[in-house]
Amino acid sequence: MLGCMSDTTMDHGAKQHVKDALLERARAQFAASEESAEEHESAAELDQDSSLSVDDLSQADAAGGLTELFEESAAKQQADIATIEALDMGPKTTVSPGAIVGFDGGRYLIGVVADSVEVDGVTYEGISSDSPIHAAIEGLALGDSFTFRERTHTIDFLA
Repeated sequence: MLGCMSDTTMDHGAKQHVKDALLERARAQFAASEESAEEHESAAELDQDSSLSVDDLSQADAAGGLTELFEESAAKQQADIATIEALDMGPKTTVSPGAIVGFDGGRYLIGVVADSVEVDGVTYEGISSDSPIHAAIEGLALGDSFTFRERTHTIDFLA
């Protein structure tokens, strides 16, 4: 694995590589949402110089509603991108935003909502700071155990 210091941690460069991959994915999703919103917005626009049927008006109204949903989704995605960009990827000795944590064979970037992304053969997922699992692991250190959903887990990776 790139920049691996041991089996239980990684260096700053490797952590930054994970952050960059998550940002790339989030930006691609945002661009796709923007494109969909623009397509639906143009579908919602009616040519006022032509005669319009009830069906045309209904479809335009539905497209307008979808445009609003796409815009809300895009705004959330922009906020998620800003959150990822703001993460401090420096070394961590306890679970906090910017830490990469491992337990039960999974790897997680703390402090973000993110789809899984593979980096150098390892899959990483985001754990939001307001998620229940974050509340269970916040402040823990490498080797600490925690209980979540009636199962005991151990932090076996922390960077």
